[in-house]
Amino acid sequence: MWVCHCHAVTDARIRALVSDGASDMHDVAARCGAGTGCGGCRDEVRRLCDQGGHKSETNRPGMAIAS
Repeated sequence: MWVCHCHAVTDARIRALVSDGASDMHDVAARCGAGTGCGGCRDEVRRLCDQGGHKSETNRPGMAIAS
């Protein structure tokens, strides 16, 4: 399913990134751009990261995500 329409990122892509070591939504954003456009997908990106065993950080120094 499409998670991020702005950057054409699917849930499968996010799960693969988490499996490959992305530790939170900021890592996912850095690797594929999900969550850096309109922001409508951020909750789902966080949920997928949490399902992968990682707890998402809401504010991480050095990583700005557009509002």
